[in-house]
Amino acid sequence: MTQPTDRDQEIFSMVQAFIDVANRLKDEGHHPSLVNSALMLASANYATYLAAGNQGYLKEGGIRKVAEAYRHNLELFQRIKQAELEADGNG
Repeated sequence: MTQPTDRDQEIFSMVQAFIDVANRLKDEGHHPSLVNSALMLASANYATYLAAGNQGYLKEGGIRKVAEAYRHNLELFQRIKQAELEADGNG
C-alpha cells in the first residue's frame, strides 16, 4: 500500500474527530445504531449541501452520484482495514 499523503492525513484526522464525537454520544447512552443513523444523516445533509447548496435537494441523478461516492469510500475503507489485518497477521 502507498504511503498516505498530507491530504490523506488531513482526512484521517477529520475522520477520527467524527469517530470521537460518535463514541462520546455512545458513551452518553445513545444506542450505537442511533449514533450511526445520525452520522449518516449528517453526512447526507452535507453531501446534499455540497451538491445543491443550502436550499437545494438532490434529484435522482444526484442521489446516484452521492450513493456512488459513499460506495467508493466504503470499499476504500474495507481495503484499508483488510491491509491492516493482513499486516498484523490476522487476515
